[in-house]
This record gives sequence, C-alpha cells and structure tokens, in this order.
Amino acid sequence: MSLDPRLLTLLVLLGSCQSAAAPEAAELEGERPNVLLICIDDLRPELGCYGAEHVRSPALDAFAASALRFDRHYVQFPTCGASRYSFLTGQRPSRPEHYGNGAFESLRGRSAADEPVATLPGVFRAAGYRTVALGKVSHSHDGRARDGESELPGAWDELPTDPGAWREARHLLHGYADGRARELGKSPISEAADVEDGSYPDGILADQAVAKLRELAATEGPFFLAVGFFKPHLPFAAPQRYWDLYDPARLPLSPQPSIPEDLPAVNGWGQSGEVTSNYAGAGFDDGEWSLEERRHLRHGYLACVSFVDAQVGRVLDELDRLGLAEETIVVVWGDHGWHLGDLGLFGKHTTYEASLRSALLVRAPGETTAGTSTRALVEALDVFPTLTELCDLETPAGLPGESFAPLLPRPEASHHDAVLSYWRRGRWLATSVRTDRYRLIGWSDPISRQAGGVELYELEGPGGPFAGGMERENVAVIEGALVDRLIRAHLTR
Repeated sequence: MSLDPRLLTLLVLLGSCQSAAAPEAAELEGERPNVLLICIDDLRPELGCYGAEHVRSPALDAFAASALRFDRHYVQFPTCGASRYSFLTGQRPSRPEHYGNGAFESLRGRSAADEPVATLPGVFRAAGYRTVALGKVSHSHDGRARDGESELPGAWDELPTDPGAWREARHLLHGYADGRARELGKSPISEAADVEDGSYPDGILADQAVAKLRELAATEGPFFLAVGFFKPHLPFAAPQRYWDLYDPARLPLSPQPSIPEDLPAVNGWGQSGEVTSNYAGAGFDDGEWSLEERRHLRHGYLACVSFVDAQVGRVLDELDRLGLAEETIVVVWGDHGWHLGDLGLFGKHTTYEASLRSALLVRAPGETTAGTSTRALVEALDVFPTLTELCDLETPAGLPGESFAPLLPRPEASHHDAVLSYWRRGRWLATSVRTDRYRLIGWSDPISRQAGGVELYELEGPGGPFAGGMERENVAVIEGALVDRLIRAHLTR
C-alpha cells in the first residue's frame, strides 16, 4: 500500500505553532492556588492505583484516592529531553533538535528578532508566583545547562538542587549509593544496597523538597514548586528493603512479549541501547532476554517505583502537615512510559503504547472529584493550559494543547478524539496517532520527501473495557481505507 501524500506532507511539516510571550507580571487578584508539580522519570502507569495489584505504591495510591487518575494520558515523545521540552513549552516539534534530548538547546542563543517561547513556569513567574525547580524537571539533573545557566531562560527564581555526595548534578540520575557515579558501560544495571533512603539521590531530593516546602509556607504569595525525581530511570538502584517487597518469581510478565506482526521495513520497533549498551551484566548477550533476565529487570524497575513512591509520599505528607493541601494544585506526571518486556523490548524510544502512555494524577482543590478516573484521551501538552486556567492566569496564545479542567469534576466527559506523538530514528520522522480504538504510525524522510512505513494497530474493541492494549498485528496493508479515514480525520486539523 502506498502512503497517502497528505500524510507524508503532514509528517514532514508537523503543523507546529509558535507561542506568544508570557504575560507581564500582574498584581494577584485574590488568593491563587499554589502548584506542586512532581515529575517522575520513566514512570509507566503500572501502579496499585492503576489496578496493578502486584505493585507496592502506597503513597501514590493514597494520593490517587484524592485525585483524578488519567488512564489514557500520552506524551509527545518517548525520550526525556524532548518530552519535557514539549511539556514545559506546550509546543509540538518544529525543529530537528526538538526530537531529542538536546531540545532545550533551542531556547538558547535566540536573537531579539525571534518570537519568544513561553514556558509553563515562566508564565507563573511573570504572574507573581515564586518558581522553584528541584531535581530533574527539564532535561538536566538540576535545571542548568553546561554553562550553569538555566535550561529554561527566565523561568525559575531558584534552581537550588544540591548534588550532595555525588558532587556534580550530572551524576544524580545514574547515581549509586553514597555518592558513587556510573561508569558508562562498566557499572551494573542494578544495585540493592542495605542503606537508608538518603544514601540515594532521590532520598536526598525528598529532603530538599520538604525543606523548600517549609520555607515557601513561611513566605507570602503563591508558589510553583517542581520536583523531578530520578527513579525508576536506570540504573535500577534502590535500598534493599524496596527490592524485598517483591518476589521476582511471582511478578507477572508482559502479556504481549512478541514483536508485532507484519512490520514494514521502516517501523517503530527497536531494542534500546540505553539498556543493552550502557551497563555491564544487563543481559541480551545472545540477542534475546532470558526468563531470568526479564524477571530481574522487572524486579529492579518495580523496586525503584516503590522507592520513589516513598519519596513522593514524604513530600505530599509535608504538604498536608503544613496545611497547604487545600490551597495547592498537585500534578504527578510521568515523562513517558517504559517497555518491561512488552513487544520483546526493555526501555523506551518506540512509537508504541508502552513508551507513549504514562502516569498522570491531578488534584485541584474544589475542582477534582476525588478518587475517580477518566478514559478521556489527553496528552502532555494539555497540562500547561490546564494549570493556567485553574490558576486564573492568561494562557499564551497559540498553544496546541487544550485544558482538561472540565474533566476534573466530570471525569466521564470526553476530551480529544485523537492525540499525537512523535519520534525520530536516523533520517526518518514518525507521527504516532492514538485514537479511542487505534494507533496509526507513519514514517517519512523530510529531506528526500520519501515515504517510509505505515503501521496501524487495533488496541481496543468498540465499547470494551480499557486494559492497556498493545500493538499485536500491523493491519495497515489490509485496512487501507481505514488508514485513509484516520489520516483525513486526525492529521488535517
């Protein structure tokens, strides 16, 4: 089947919008809520509150009981830097660097003639909020570029992350116990040290977040505090007691461990070098994962989920203790998903459900119907306009996302009819379209204007319960008319 030329054009051009400048600082009218944004690296929606009974996530489960759980939240990119850039600027990709971990570099060295790019914390800062980022909120591990300047110019009042025993913030993401840093390709993929939580970076980060909350509670005016936790990102390193919560032999394996059928030559499937190349003893030496290796990687990932859950719980408990919960909007956001054996893969960096679907929990006092969930399709781009609406701030013009504030009291309502995600593999660009029932993926080369592969998967039957469907069989060739309809419906807006 040949690729519809409209899809090729749309994949190349991507329909990007430029945002207007952030509004000028204005005097607050009445009491505006604080915002606590908790970003968690690589957090797929495999938690107790998402129905995964084998996962020990008591803090996030308790928070979900007071929040709205989003069952179909999709990020724009299956990699940290690009996903967080899109999330914090509210923009779809418009330049090649927006597809990778160097996306934030596009904000630096801009000329006075360039139209300014609004950022989520920048809009809040301009409106009089105290803006603070701790940990990995943008792509770097303390919010700073290599020259020490902010990755988000003009966005933060403070970037106070203390690397502690790791000495440099760049070691925090891949840190082992008590200040040891990763040696690329030599360090182990996992560690279970018999230490306290504070021997790992996320334990220290939770200490800093608790201290900052106390400081902000004692100051006048609203705050926007973003805390970016590192786990469950690789390496799977956490205190032994979190590993002890699980018996690896009893952990369920992926219900879909096979490669999708009938993949075209250019496709979204591929093993992650982040897993196979960056660590010693990761497995996959013979080109496949053994059962023991699969169980160990799942065990390590979930141990890190439980570890970071405990740290998030400490921050949320402090918010309650300080009496701030009723005046603070809390967002818990996973920057993308992660394959845990799904489709025969471990890692992210694919155009599929396991990479693009992530956890999202939102509590807005006076707005959220507590302990509910929604099947509405939402994307990470929607968080920016939602927060500005909830806090009665002017939303920058041109943001492609749509506020999901109406879902908070009415989770049964609908939102998008489709959400879009993006990826780049070599010279090929992909747009991945998720509808209520299908995932359509199209590949193109923007230089030669050459069409690549087309993939179409049915993920859910009509009216069936949502159970996190996975891509099993590419039916693009035999469902050409359906591909054409999806293109017309969702890629010409």
